Amino acid sequence: MPDTISFARGAPAPEALDGDLIARCAAEALASDPTVILSYGTGGGYPPLRTWLAEHHGTTADCVLITNGSLEGYVFLLETFMSPGDLIALEAPTYDRAMLQAQMHGMEILSIPMQDDGMDVSALAAACAAGQVPKLVYTIPNFHNPAGSTLSLEKRTALIALAEQYDFWILEDDPYGRLRFEGDDIPGIYELAGPERVMFSSSFSKTLAPGLRVGYLIAPAALIGTLTTRANQTYISPAHLSEAAVHQVCVQGLLPGNIARVTDLMRVRRDAMVEGLVHMPEGTICTPPEGGFFMWLELPEGMSADALLPKAQEAGVIYVAGSACFVSGGENTLRLAYSGVSPEEIAIGMERLGSVLNAR
Repeated sequence: MPDTISFARGAPAPEALDGDLIARCAAEALASDPTVILSYGTGGGYPPLRTWLAEHHGTTADCVLITNGSLEGYVFLLETFMSPGDLIALEAPTYDRAMLQAQMHGMEILSIPMQDDGMDVSALAAACAAGQVPKLVYTIPNFHNPAGSTLSLEKRTALIALAEQYDFWILEDDPYGRLRFEGDDIPGIYELAGPERVMFSSSFSKTLAPGLRVGYLIAPAALIGTLTTRANQTYISPAHLSEAAVHQVCVQGLLPGNIARVTDLMRVRRDAMVEGLVHMPEGTICTPPEGGFFMWLELPEGMSADALLPKAQEAGVIYVAGSACFVSGGENTLRLAYSGVSPEEIAIGMERLGSVLNAR
């Protein structure tokens, strides 16, 4: 029995990482394009991968920036597209790094509550009507981190209409969207609205391997040019070898099969965690996600996930206190990542967690 089971890290399980696939594709990339791959390159990323991504998303390569994970593209936007004091709308809860970076860059944050079907777009509409119009709305529409929810088609359409009415931009961050366990795919916000109002970011960290550090951002060409300059100023040239390996995975048609394999591994883990919910205190609220890496729990009123975290660690289980994902509040919430542990560890960890929560 493991000493400590961590539900804290949103990382793929070791079984999800196909080293042979990456090694083979990296070797084939080097054999076909060694000089370009091993030389300094442009800040925008490995050109063939930019072209593939552009074709995949129905745009042109000058609208694509390849980044070291998708968070870097977001940070570059905060440094160039945004200015200190600008209003940015973030979901509440939201990805903790997105909130942290907004705070570090001096943004004013407008917190928009989350519901079972994603962001409360009516709350955003009310804020806009009251004069709080953000310059940028950041959203994770599919299998949200940390909430696990998916933004409904109706809300996506309403969000786009708001952006057009009040002239703000949407950043659709979608690293989990292809990891769907059940239910029907919903058209993306970028797909529905087009590039005049929506920027899109994603990465290969969840679908292929986080250690490759290959993410990307799609935005208007002029803005991508500015961001490419910022990339050149920051690190001169990206890591072309990992980007070229990803390119080989894509052009050889190997990505869909790997995504299906990873999705199956995550589905089994999600199901194991759902079974473990029987150990949670009566009155705990949780809507199991239809995909992705995370499960979100709202404990009965009066309970504090913050206060109980040290006791959980003593019992051999770790989670993320939900308050880390809010500007304020959220003390009775927690995020559980099922992605990086085995189903057997999930069963043990959920039992340990239930013992701690019920002994409050």
